[in-house]
Amino acid sequence: MKFKRAGMLTKLLLAIVLVAAVTAFLNLRTQARDLTAQKVVLEQRNAQQRQENEALAAAIAEKDDPERIEQVARERLGYVVPGEIVFYDSGN
Repeated sequence: MKFKRAGMLTKLLLAIVLVAAVTAFLNLRTQARDLTAQKVVLEQRNAQQRQENEALAAAIAEKDDPERIEQVARERLGYVVPGEIVFYDSGN
């Protein structure tokens, strides 16, 4: 009779361990899926940051270019060449 009780207890313990293992496996699988999605997002951000860095590096390389300096002065500061006539559209 004691042998059967030990067998039932062993089966119950084995079932508990099996349920815990399956639960842990499912949690790990969910974490892996979430981390994969996070990796994709980070890779996209990394690519965007690389493009921005390349654009900034190109801007630094052009910083002493007279044409670029003139373009920036005209666009950002509103500078004009002496004798040049500027028309502003006040309709917008």
